[in-house]
Amino acid sequence: MENFTYASLDPLAVTPAGTRHLNCNRTFQGIPSIGISPKGRLFACWYGGGTDENRDNFIMLKISDDRGESWSKEPVAVVDAGAESVVRVFDASLFTSREGKVYWFWSQGCGGPSGQCVPYDGIAGVWFSELLNPDDDPQAFRFSPARRIANGVIMNPPITLADGTWALPVSVWTGNYERHRSLAVRQGCFFYVSTDDGASFECRGRIDMSEVEGGASFDEHRFVERKDGSIQCYIRVNRGVAEAVSRDGGRSWSLPVLSTKMDGPCSRICVARLKSGNLLFVNNDVTYHRTRERMTAYLSTDDGASWPYKLLLDERAGVAYPDFVQDADGTIATIYDFARYTGGDILFARFTEADVLAGKLVSSDSHFGISVDHTHTVPGREAQEKKA
Repeated sequence: MENFTYASLDPLAVTPAGTRHLNCNRTFQGIPSIGISPKGRLFACWYGGGTDENRDNFIMLKISDDRGESWSKEPVAVVDAGAESVVRVFDASLFTSREGKVYWFWSQGCGGPSGQCVPYDGIAGVWFSELLNPDDDPQAFRFSPARRIANGVIMNPPITLADGTWALPVSVWTGNYERHRSLAVRQGCFFYVSTDDGASFECRGRIDMSEVEGGASFDEHRFVERKDGSIQCYIRVNRGVAEAVSRDGGRSWSLPVLSTKMDGPCSRICVARLKSGNLLFVNNDVTYHRTRERMTAYLSTDDGASWPYKLLLDERAGVAYPDFVQDADGTIATIYDFARYTGGDILFARFTEADVLAGKLVSSDSHFGISVDHTHTVPGREAQEKKA
């Protein structure tokens, strides 16, 4: 009998890509994140493998040394439990600390067999590893041994608070997950912190998602520290985007309520503070009951009170799951996926605040629609593009 209870508690190593990770052998893929090294090297990670969200999934990493204009042909590193394992590796994020250290976070749990969409076992677990030499030849990359932080899933990267604390958005999905019910796992959006640059972690607070209007949906929450010192949390819910606020450093939180300023189709959003002090929000420019289309960047100059400026990045249906970082000169490097089940596109866009303020590309170096990775069509899977 398969040991679903403990298999996902074993650490996995970051390794070079093998045959099963090559582009020609992948179909389904998506859910990307983007990171940057102190010297400007860009990193893109996402998960793929198999034809759906199940135990076939693994995460992979690519690099760009020309500001996203081109990317390594194949993954330079992967985290994979192996084709015969019950363990699924998924939902990864990249994070660069103020000290310039590059970290790779991911989620690890038991998934269902091939042909069955079983993305979550009720407990999962958040792991991370440091890339010790991020600007070296990728063939010489060295990663620290993986460490488990907590139960749950990490979909978005940590942020660094004004006092240097790392704040991690860890979610234990709210719902009826049978496999680990006997463990009485506490559900919700968690606020995990590290006050010693990743040497240790603790849970500081939790947002209860059991009563949110319209129902919880995977959470995929993201934190922003506001100028008054409070912490805003933006959360994916069935009805679009919900918000919660903490005024005591993340220890206690208001109950989440539907945002009156943001909307979306029930999908992951991305919001973070830019070097200018303004906030950038990237999401599908549609209401909650619509298709994932019109990937759009919004700008707020009043700490999130309003979002009057916007720039359309990709108008097509099937675009989703944005993430972004800024490089040293302030250029915004954005990644998202398109047609996960029928094309497997990971796409990159480069633009500036001036472009968002103008509502069009006015910066000579801005560029949309750059391919980070593309697999190939999976016959008969077109209907899956409408799934969550």
